[in-house]
Amino acid sequence: MLLKYTVQNKAEAGTYALPFQVTEQEIVLSTLIIPASEAEGRIVIEVSLAWENPLLNWDIGELDIRLRRNDEQGPVLDWLQDSCYQEGFAELSYEETGIKAEPHVYCLTVQSADRRAVVTGPLMIRGSVYVVQMDDNPDEQ
Repeated sequence: MLLKYTVQNKAEAGTYALPFQVTEQEIVLSTLIIPASEAEGRIVIEVSLAWENPLLNWDIGELDIRLRRNDEQGPVLDWLQDSCYQEGFAELSYEETGIKAEPHVYCLTVQSADRRAVVTGPLMIRGSVYVVQMDDNPDEQ
């Protein structure tokens, strides 16, 4: 497979709105767009984020991470529930075959029951498009 296109959104700890208190309401952390002109091939979406449990009573912190199509109301493509006592690092990977007809929009959302998670960073969402490498001259051996 040959890398055709890649796009990434990243926030380091202490930058932008980080740290970010996650609430009971599902909220968008980041949106990633792969343009229609680049979307044909194997699309791989990778997510990683560092977070911590804000509770000091040793209750387990919980963080729901969802990758949705288009926006926060779109269908869930992949989902992960992570838990920790103090600090956590969550990773999620999703793959699909893309077509060139329209842009592919991915929405990363988070939610935490009882506000038991703070996204501290780093936070990263990357989209890569891979194509099968074609042999330029199949007659040459």
